[in-house]
Amino acid sequence: MVIKNYLTYLILLVSVQAQNDWNKVHESRRYSISGVAQFEKGFLVVHDNKKKDQPRISYLDKSLNLRKLIWPEPKLPYDLEALHKVPEFRNKFIAMESTGKAYLFYVDPFDFRIEIVQTFTLPGISNKMNLEGFAIFNSAQGQIFLYGDRGSNKRNSTLITAFYDPSNHNIYEVNKFEIELPIPKKSKRNIADLTIDINGGVWTSATSDPGNNGPFKTAIYQIGQMNNTGTFDFNHPSLLSPLMVIENQKVEAMIFDKGDLILMTDNENYGATYLRIKEAFNE
Repeated sequence: MVIKNYLTYLILLVSVQAQNDWNKVHESRRYSISGVAQFEKGFLVVHDNKKKDQPRISYLDKSLNLRKLIWPEPKLPYDLEALHKVPEFRNKFIAMESTGKAYLFYVDPFDFRIEIVQTFTLPGISNKMNLEGFAIFNSAQGQIFLYGDRGSNKRNSTLITAFYDPSNHNIYEVNKFEIELPIPKKSKRNIADLTIDINGGVWTSATSDPGNNGPFKTAIYQIGQMNNTGTFDFNHPSLLSPLMVIENQKVEAMIFDKGDLILMTDNENYGATYLRIKEAFNE
Protein backbone atom coordinates (compact mmCIF):
# COMPACT_ATOMS: atom_id res chain seq x y z
CA MET A 1 0.00 0.00 0.00
CA VAL A 2 1.21 3.48 -0.81
CA ILE A 3 -0.16 6.51 0.99
CA LYS A 4 0.79 9.79 -0.61
CA ASN A 5 3.97 11.17 0.85
CA TYR A 6 2.60 14.66 1.20
CA LEU A 7 0.95 14.32 4.61
CA THR A 8 1.45 18.05 5.05
CA TYR A 9 -0.33 18.58 1.73
CA LEU A 10 -3.24 16.44 2.86
CA ILE A 11 -3.56 18.17 6.20
CA LEU A 12 -3.42 21.61 4.58
CA LEU A 13 -5.89 20.50 1.94
CA VAL A 14 -8.38 19.34 4.52
CA SER A 15 -7.83 22.44 6.66
CA VAL A 16 -8.89 24.59 3.71
CA GLN A 17 -11.72 22.34 2.60
CA ALA A 18 -12.99 21.88 6.13
CA GLN A 19 -14.00 25.52 6.18
CA ASN A 20 -15.12 26.14 2.61
CA ASP A 21 -15.81 23.04 0.55
CA TRP A 22 -18.07 20.91 2.72
CA ASN A 23 -21.46 20.52 1.08
CA LYS A 24 -24.63 20.48 3.13
CA VAL A 25 -26.67 17.29 2.66
CA HIS A 26 -29.46 18.06 5.10
CA GLU A 27 -30.15 20.52 7.92
CA SER A 28 -32.09 18.09 10.11
CA ARG A 29 -30.62 15.80 12.73
CA ARG A 30 -33.04 13.12 11.49
CA TYR A 31 -30.95 12.86 8.32
CA SER A 32 -27.48 12.91 9.84
CA ILE A 33 -25.34 10.16 8.27
CA SER A 34 -23.70 7.35 10.24
CA GLY A 35 -22.74 4.92 7.45
CA VAL A 36 -22.33 4.81 3.67
CA ALA A 37 -22.01 2.33 0.80
CA GLN A 38 -21.92 2.84 -2.96
CA PHE A 39 -25.13 2.00 -4.81
CA GLU A 40 -25.90 2.56 -8.49
CA LYS A 41 -24.84 6.13 -9.37
CA GLY A 42 -24.91 7.36 -5.79
CA PHE A 43 -24.84 6.04 -2.24
CA LEU A 44 -26.92 4.29 0.35
CA VAL A 45 -26.63 5.98 3.73
CA VAL A 46 -27.93 5.00 7.15
CA HIS A 47 -29.22 7.22 9.96
CA ASP A 48 -28.77 6.42 13.66
CA ASN A 49 -32.35 7.21 14.64
CA LYS A 50 -34.13 5.39 17.44
CA LYS A 51 -37.73 6.61 17.32
CA LYS A 52 -40.68 5.63 15.15
CA ASP A 53 -41.38 7.67 12.02
CA GLN A 54 -37.71 8.61 11.72
CA PRO A 55 -35.70 7.54 8.65
CA ARG A 56 -33.32 4.58 8.88
CA ILE A 57 -31.87 4.42 5.37
CA SER A 58 -31.81 6.73 2.34
CA TYR A 59 -30.46 6.96 -1.17
CA LEU A 60 -28.13 9.91 -1.79
CA ASP A 61 -27.68 10.85 -5.44
CA LYS A 62 -24.73 12.66 -7.00
CA SER A 63 -26.47 15.99 -6.54
CA LEU A 64 -26.69 15.24 -2.81
CA ASN A 65 -30.45 14.82 -2.83
CA LEU A 66 -31.74 12.37 -0.22
CA ARG A 67 -34.52 9.89 -0.90
CA LYS A 68 -35.87 8.14 2.20
CA LEU A 69 -36.29 4.38 1.72
CA ILE A 70 -39.00 2.35 3.41
CA TRP A 71 -37.90 -0.30 5.89
CA PRO A 72 -39.93 -3.43 5.05
CA GLU A 73 -40.63 -4.62 8.61
CA PRO A 74 -42.77 -3.01 11.33
CA LYS A 75 -39.95 -3.21 13.90
CA LEU A 76 -37.37 -0.66 12.82
CA PRO A 77 -33.61 -0.96 13.37
CA TYR A 78 -32.29 0.79 16.47
CA ASP A 79 -29.33 3.13 16.05
CA LEU A 80 -27.84 2.05 12.71
CA GLU A 81 -24.16 3.03 12.77
CA ALA A 82 -22.54 1.40 9.74
CA LEU A 83 -23.21 0.08 6.25
CA HIS A 84 -21.16 -1.94 3.77
CA LYS A 85 -21.80 -3.51 0.38
CA VAL A 86 -21.34 -7.28 0.23
CA PRO A 87 -18.41 -8.07 -2.12
CA GLU A 88 -19.26 -9.24 -5.64
CA PHE A 89 -22.89 -8.11 -5.38
CA ARG A 90 -24.42 -5.08 -7.03
CA ASN A 91 -27.18 -4.54 -4.52
CA LYS A 92 -26.57 -6.63 -1.38
CA PHE A 93 -25.62 -4.89 1.88
CA ILE A 94 -25.05 -5.33 5.59
CA ALA A 95 -26.14 -2.63 8.03
CA MET A 96 -25.07 -2.72 11.68
CA GLU A 97 -26.66 -1.35 14.83
CA SER A 98 -24.55 -0.01 17.70
CA THR A 99 -25.69 -3.12 19.61
CA GLY A 100 -23.97 -5.46 17.13
CA LYS A 101 -27.20 -6.61 15.51
CA ALA A 102 -26.72 -6.77 11.74
CA TYR A 103 -29.12 -6.85 8.79
CA LEU A 104 -28.30 -8.56 5.50
CA PHE A 105 -30.54 -7.17 2.75
CA TYR A 106 -31.03 -6.41 -0.92
CA VAL A 107 -32.08 -3.09 -2.44
CA ASP A 108 -33.93 -3.25 -5.75
CA PRO A 109 -32.08 -0.89 -8.15
CA PHE A 110 -35.31 -0.01 -9.98
CA ASP A 111 -37.81 0.82 -7.24
CA PHE A 112 -35.46 0.91 -4.18
CA ARG A 113 -37.46 -1.70 -2.27
CA ILE A 114 -35.58 -3.37 0.59
CA GLU A 115 -35.69 -7.13 1.07
CA ILE A 116 -34.33 -8.49 4.36
CA VAL A 117 -32.44 -11.77 3.91
CA GLN A 118 -31.02 -12.43 7.37
CA THR A 119 -30.48 -10.83 10.75
CA PHE A 120 -27.70 -11.87 13.10
CA THR A 121 -25.62 -10.61 16.02
CA LEU A 122 -21.89 -10.11 15.60
CA PRO A 123 -19.77 -12.22 17.98
CA GLY A 124 -17.15 -11.09 20.47
CA ILE A 125 -18.92 -7.99 21.78
CA SER A 126 -19.67 -7.02 25.39
CA ASN A 127 -22.44 -4.98 26.97
CA LYS A 128 -20.07 -2.04 27.43
CA MET A 129 -19.34 -1.77 23.73
CA ASN A 130 -21.00 0.69 21.38
CA LEU A 131 -20.22 -0.32 17.81
CA GLU A 132 -19.80 2.35 15.14
CA GLY A 133 -17.60 0.91 12.39
CA PHE A 134 -18.10 -2.07 10.08
CA ALA A 135 -16.31 -3.18 6.90
CA ILE A 136 -15.85 -6.32 4.79
CA PHE A 137 -12.57 -7.51 3.30
CA ASN A 138 -12.35 -10.15 0.57
CA SER A 139 -9.28 -12.27 1.35
CA ALA A 140 -7.94 -15.35 -0.43
CA GLN A 141 -9.30 -17.36 2.52
CA GLY A 142 -12.79 -15.85 2.39
CA GLN A 143 -14.68 -12.80 3.59
CA ILE A 144 -13.56 -11.01 6.74
CA PHE A 145 -15.78 -8.83 8.90
CA LEU A 146 -14.12 -5.91 10.69
CA TYR A 147 -16.13 -4.05 13.31
CA GLY A 148 -15.24 -1.75 16.15
CA ASP A 149 -16.36 -0.40 19.50
CA ARG A 150 -16.07 3.37 19.44
CA GLY A 151 -14.46 3.58 22.89
CA SER A 152 -14.25 6.68 25.08
CA ASN A 153 -11.84 8.62 27.26
CA LYS A 154 -12.29 5.93 29.90
CA ARG A 155 -12.32 2.88 27.60
CA ASN A 156 -9.99 2.00 24.74
CA SER A 157 -11.63 0.93 21.51
CA THR A 158 -11.72 -2.69 20.38
CA LEU A 159 -11.35 -3.66 16.73
CA ILE A 160 -12.74 -7.14 16.02
CA THR A 161 -12.05 -9.29 12.96
CA ALA A 162 -13.83 -12.52 12.07
CA PHE A 163 -14.26 -14.82 9.09
CA TYR A 164 -17.72 -14.93 7.53
CA ASP A 165 -19.13 -17.81 5.47
CA PRO A 166 -21.93 -16.41 3.27
CA SER A 167 -23.20 -19.90 2.43
CA ASN A 168 -24.41 -20.52 5.98
CA HIS A 169 -23.87 -17.12 7.66
CA ASN A 170 -21.36 -18.66 10.07
CA ILE A 171 -18.98 -16.19 11.76
CA TYR A 172 -15.82 -17.70 13.24
CA GLU A 173 -12.15 -17.18 14.20
CA VAL A 174 -12.80 -14.00 16.13
CA ASN A 175 -9.77 -11.81 16.95
CA LYS A 176 -9.61 -8.59 18.96
CA PHE A 177 -7.23 -5.62 18.89
CA GLU A 178 -7.19 -2.81 21.44
CA ILE A 179 -6.90 0.65 19.90
CA GLU A 180 -6.05 3.97 21.53
CA LEU A 181 -5.40 6.96 19.28
CA PRO A 182 -3.72 10.24 20.29
CA ILE A 183 -6.17 12.68 18.64
CA PRO A 184 -8.81 13.82 19.52
CA LYS A 185 -8.07 14.05 23.23
CA LYS A 186 -11.49 15.04 24.61
CA SER A 187 -14.89 13.33 24.29
CA LYS A 188 -13.10 10.84 22.08
CA ARG A 189 -14.29 7.95 19.96
CA ASN A 190 -11.41 6.07 18.37
CA ILE A 191 -13.66 4.28 15.88
CA ALA A 192 -16.57 6.26 14.42
CA ASP A 193 -16.33 4.44 11.09
CA LEU A 194 -14.07 1.99 9.26
CA THR A 195 -13.19 1.69 5.59
CA ILE A 196 -10.68 -0.34 3.60
CA ASP A 197 -8.70 0.93 0.63
CA ILE A 198 -8.04 -1.04 -2.55
CA ASN A 199 -4.80 -2.47 -1.15
CA GLY A 200 -6.25 -3.62 2.15
CA GLY A 201 -5.29 -0.62 4.27
CA VAL A 202 -7.70 -0.17 7.18
CA TRP A 203 -8.77 3.40 7.94
CA THR A 204 -10.68 4.78 10.89
CA SER A 205 -12.41 8.04 11.67
CA ALA A 206 -11.70 9.11 15.25
CA THR A 207 -14.01 11.83 16.55
CA SER A 208 -14.61 14.20 19.42
CA ASP A 209 -18.31 14.32 20.31
CA PRO A 210 -18.98 16.46 23.39
CA GLY A 211 -22.73 16.72 22.74
CA ASN A 212 -25.39 17.48 20.16
CA ASN A 213 -24.13 21.03 19.61
CA GLY A 214 -20.43 20.20 19.36
CA PRO A 215 -17.84 21.52 18.84
CA PHE A 216 -16.86 18.44 16.86
CA LYS A 217 -13.49 17.25 15.61
CA THR A 218 -12.32 14.37 13.41
CA ALA A 219 -8.95 12.73 12.84
CA ILE A 220 -8.49 10.21 10.01
CA TYR A 221 -5.99 7.39 10.51
CA GLN A 222 -4.66 4.41 8.60
CA ILE A 223 -4.39 1.96 11.52
CA GLY A 224 -3.23 -1.24 9.85
CA GLN A 225 -3.37 -3.63 6.95
CA MET A 226 -5.46 -6.64 5.95
CA ASN A 227 -3.47 -9.31 4.10
CA ASN A 228 -4.54 -12.07 1.74
CA THR A 229 -4.60 -14.70 4.47
CA GLY A 230 -7.34 -12.73 6.22
CA THR A 231 -5.26 -11.48 9.14
CA PHE A 232 -5.02 -7.90 10.36
CA ASP A 233 -1.58 -6.36 10.90
CA PHE A 234 -1.92 -3.49 13.37
CA ASN A 235 0.39 -0.51 12.90
CA HIS A 236 2.89 0.04 15.69
CA PRO A 237 1.51 2.61 18.17
CA SER A 238 4.43 4.94 17.44
CA LEU A 239 3.22 5.17 13.83
CA LEU A 240 -0.37 6.05 14.66
CA SER A 241 -0.45 9.70 13.66
CA PRO A 242 -3.50 11.23 11.98
CA LEU A 243 -3.33 11.78 8.24
CA MET A 244 -6.01 14.45 8.44
CA VAL A 245 -7.43 16.56 11.25
CA ILE A 246 -10.77 18.22 10.58
CA GLU A 247 -12.35 20.83 12.83
CA ASN A 248 -16.10 21.30 13.34
CA GLN A 249 -17.14 18.10 11.54
CA LYS A 250 -17.97 14.66 13.02
CA VAL A 251 -17.20 12.13 10.29
CA GLU A 252 -19.14 8.91 10.86
CA ALA A 253 -19.24 7.65 7.27
CA MET A 254 -16.35 7.30 4.83
CA ILE A 255 -15.65 5.37 1.66
CA PHE A 256 -13.06 5.26 -1.11
CA ASP A 257 -14.26 5.95 -4.64
CA LYS A 258 -11.30 4.97 -6.79
CA GLY A 259 -8.56 7.28 -5.46
CA ASP A 260 -10.91 9.79 -3.84
CA LEU A 261 -11.89 9.69 -0.18
CA ILE A 262 -15.51 10.58 0.53
CA LEU A 263 -16.45 11.78 4.01
CA MET A 264 -19.95 12.25 5.40
CA THR A 265 -20.97 13.51 8.80
CA ASP A 266 -23.32 13.04 11.68
CA ASN A 267 -23.20 16.58 13.00
CA GLU A 268 -26.15 15.94 15.33
CA ASN A 269 -28.24 19.14 15.60
CA TYR A 270 -26.45 20.57 12.55
CA GLY A 271 -27.44 17.73 10.22
CA ALA A 272 -25.17 16.12 7.63
CA THR A 273 -22.39 17.31 5.33
CA TYR A 274 -20.32 15.80 2.50
CA LEU A 275 -16.73 16.21 1.31
CA ARG A 276 -14.85 14.52 -1.54
CA ILE A 277 -11.06 14.68 -1.22
CA LYS A 278 -9.56 14.19 -4.67
CA GLU A 279 -6.69 11.71 -5.01
CA ALA A 280 -6.38 11.21 -1.26
CA PHE A 281 -5.08 7.70 -1.93
CA ASN A 282 -2.60 6.65 -4.59
CA GLU A 283 -2.46 2.98 -5.62
